Amino acid sequence: MNQDFPFTIREVAELLGLHIRHKNTVSLDVDCPFCGDRKGKLNLNLKKNVFKCNRCGESGGMLALYGKIYGLDNQTACKEIKDALGRNEQAPVYEVKRREIKPEAEPEVITLEQAPDEVKHKTYTMLLNQLTLTETHKEGLLKRGFTEQQIERNSYKSTPVFGFRSIARRLLEAGCVLEGVPGFYEEESGEWSIHFTAKSSGFLVPVRNIEGFIVGMQIRLDHPYDGRKYMWLSSVNYNKGTSSGSPTHLAGEPGAKTVFVTEGPLKGDLSYALSGKTFGCVPGANQYANLPAFLSEMKEYGTEFVYEAYDMDKLLKPVCRGDYNEKCRYCPQYHKDWRNTVILCEKKQIKRQNIQRGCKKLAGICRELSLPGKSLTWDTDEDGDWAEHVKGVDDYLVSLERNK
Repeated sequence: MNQDFPFTIREVAELLGLHIRHKNTVSLDVDCPFCGDRKGKLNLNLKKNVFKCNRCGESGGMLALYGKIYGLDNQTACKEIKDALGRNEQAPVYEVKRREIKPEAEPEVITLEQAPDEVKHKTYTMLLNQLTLTETHKEGLLKRGFTEQQIERNSYKSTPVFGFRSIARRLLEAGCVLEGVPGFYEEESGEWSIHFTAKSSGFLVPVRNIEGFIVGMQIRLDHPYDGRKYMWLSSVNYNKGTSSGSPTHLAGEPGAKTVFVTEGPLKGDLSYALSGKTFGCVPGANQYANLPAFLSEMKEYGTEFVYEAYDMDKLLKPVCRGDYNEKCRYCPQYHKDWRNTVILCEKKQIKRQNIQRGCKKLAGICRELSLPGKSLTWDTDEDGDWAEHVKGVDDYLVSLERNK
């Protein structure tokens, strides 16, 4: 089919301005112009030049993709596509249909409240005791700056690839409770299992509360996707499953007089290991729901001062350099002379604003708790923006160690 036409379905999609949600070498997932889906349910097969919407069922070839939108036959659609591509023009504006799709009946999913922290800690501890850490993951942690003793003490373990029901069965036999522990759920057969998938392969990072109990697990992914390097071990959408709750992690001493707040349990663990300073770790700069209670409890234990130590993206220079992510090459600015001209990057500006919003929220929480604080920066240029050499506080501490 590729030889029959001087264009591909990708070019037709670009001509129509279809919003891409996911992509790989053989297909694109885009928003559907036929039913109005905005989650990328319309799949474009780049090899076969065909499409199908997994929501409304509309399907066909690339001429039909164009023709069905404008009510044209294939011959007319082909002519209009070639004319528009030849003039380097966009297709005419069209109205996206809002086709109603009756939802399929789904079995009722029972979601459980979280178990007490002591219960979660016992179950997670027993789970980690059943797992191992692969040499690949161990080498990666050593390269980050951890010692072997710190890796063992922090109980990092690789995610299993099979035997989930067997693991759950052994935990039950050992007297562990699985109800209400994020990541565990009950299958249709009545057997308990753990929500691990091929997509979530990586290593587990235990998340501990102020008492030192393991109250959650993050997974550092082997293969990040959709901009995500980490995900929670959760079973919220599974029968008798539970949400992670995105708890705040403590790396260091409860009630330390000075606490540094940063993003991510693993970042906090390494920063504590390198500096001996205590770190409170939120999942992300704008995931602060559990932070007020955490800082309030730390204050009761004796904390007197808080440093904000979020990543230096908070001072990311919002200029185009074609380096924001893999989508840069589709941006109109990418083809301009951004090497010699200052061109503002909207994506970087939004990211900077989002992180600064988290910084302001942390400052507001500290004011409400009457905890004095200060924002930390490093690796800045003459304008006070991030120089883009050292991003996280852990990276900064590693660089100090290497320069000694």
